[in-house]
Amino acid sequence: MKAKRLLALICCTALTAGMFAGCGSSDGKKDNTSDGAKKEVTDDLSEHLDITIGGINLSDSDSLEGYPTEIVEDLEEKFNVTLKIKSYDNESLNLDLSGGTTCDIVQINDDHIEGVLKGKHAVNLENYKDTLAKNIFREDMEFRNNVMKTFKSNGEDVQYFVTPRVTFGDTEANYGTVLNNGYVVRWDLYKEIGCPEINNDEDYIKALKAMKEIYPETEDGLPVYAMSAYNDSQLHSYFYNGCLTQGFVNLEGGIYVQSVENNELYPDIYDVDNPDVLTPFWSGVQFYNQLYREGLLDPDCFITKAEDLQEKYTKGQYLGGNVNWHYGTYNENQRAEDPETLKEYVTLPAKLGWANEKNLAGWFGKYFFVSSHSPNVERAVMILDYLQSEEFSRKADSGVEGRWEKGEDGKPALTEDTIAMKTDGSRLDEWKKAGIGGALSDACGEDYYNVAEDGGRIDLWFEEDVLPKSMTFAEKDMCETLGLDVPSDMLKKKVEAGTSMDLGNCLNAIQMAMENTPKNIVRIDSNCEEITLNAIPNLVQAETDEEFAAAKAALMEELKGAGAEESVEWWTNAWKEAKTAIEELR
Repeated sequence: MKAKRLLALICCTALTAGMFAGCGSSDGKKDNTSDGAKKEVTDDLSEHLDITIGGINLSDSDSLEGYPTEIVEDLEEKFNVTLKIKSYDNESLNLDLSGGTTCDIVQINDDHIEGVLKGKHAVNLENYKDTLAKNIFREDMEFRNNVMKTFKSNGEDVQYFVTPRVTFGDTEANYGTVLNNGYVVRWDLYKEIGCPEINNDEDYIKALKAMKEIYPETEDGLPVYAMSAYNDSQLHSYFYNGCLTQGFVNLEGGIYVQSVENNELYPDIYDVDNPDVLTPFWSGVQFYNQLYREGLLDPDCFITKAEDLQEKYTKGQYLGGNVNWHYGTYNENQRAEDPETLKEYVTLPAKLGWANEKNLAGWFGKYFFVSSHSPNVERAVMILDYLQSEEFSRKADSGVEGRWEKGEDGKPALTEDTIAMKTDGSRLDEWKKAGIGGALSDACGEDYYNVAEDGGRIDLWFEEDVLPKSMTFAEKDMCETLGLDVPSDMLKKKVEAGTSMDLGNCLNAIQMAMENTPKNIVRIDSNCEEITLNAIPNLVQAETDEEFAAAKAALMEELKGAGAEESVEWWTNAWKEAKTAIEELR
């Protein structure tokens, strides 16, 4: 798999070519680009249509259990369509774009923006501002829209893209019920070793070692390890743990990071100018090295892929980790076998809790547009607009009405049956069919924590009275053991005490304001990433501190020769300009 910055060069070439073939061009229909819509806008829904949504890292509907979900069926009925979702990788997206055969609605990342604009593949949404796209252009979305027009329009000052999960400025902090990111432990084993306090990687390694001593292999006789890396996401596995433990978010695949505390840019790998700062990559590599020296690291670490990782979690072969989506189906399987099981992975807080995000311009790196090649532009605009609405965001997060009801005071609340369904292992198929938090949740316009017009949160699972009810038996036992109301209280208390932080101060819109990375910097960064990937085994498997230091010094010298200093200079200047521009726009 090539580094994504190298792919950006390919994208820009492929996306500008062959745009006249395929959907929307063979039947005489006009592209609805920046030139403006040429025909009268209509919201007629009488004709049944097939509409497709394709996106980078979206789940393919043909492989989703329970699809079409209740939420999808509701949308299909509302707009008289049959909806399909297509998963794109860079190659398939480029092929569809260059051939004019893309899905009606497309989700891309930053690598594709320039090519989409140059190839005129996106509909100008402002043509529908007062007709079919009123949700997109409502007042609450103004800052997001200004960011899109200013920085994602190739200087045209028009809007082609929308982002999901926009946080409104007055949204209050909410930590939910459980933590999704942090120090992962098997609750039954962690409880058995006395629930030692974990404040840093050293504490965590001690706890993992103690758990392995009492659980060296699974009930099926398989070997047990503390954890492993995954090697099909470039450097992510090696810097993400450090992001959580040091207080950073990653940029450009982890080569650069943003401080959550002050929103400044730091070189993550080539850290020679910041000797007093332990950056995420080096924190993560040191962590894996210590696991290796303690005999806790999976020996297949360097050949493990994400699917392998999930499989071993499902079999109970890992004791720890840093995110809850790696668990596979382990927790669900255990609850299905025994509703009162304590054998569940849970997450304890690190320095940074990935919670309370203030995504004032929406999620970075997830841009949706309507294809100018679509034969059904107006219907696609209507659906994209609906995905951005308060109404759909509520359905995606909380289910269709009936899964929640309005009380006499007009305020919505999840039904007791819906709450029970979430944690009942015997109703897993019903939960998947309901579609709550499922296939289209990453396309919602509104953030989970936003308060809707009816006074309830968009995601009703975050209502204070619901949080305790949605816990599993193991999570309830965890709270009883540790003196908590809900597991996330551990993070909340640490944030209040100043020993941890959340994402409330992190301004992700700075990334959206960055200028296009020059081709020479793209090449340098891609080379530096590959050089670093090749150096990781020697770093992780260093037997002594001296060996580790020598391996790091050798890597720094090789990165310098590859042009790392030129890259650092460009990124530092570009970041300063972007940060200033966003602050002025706010």
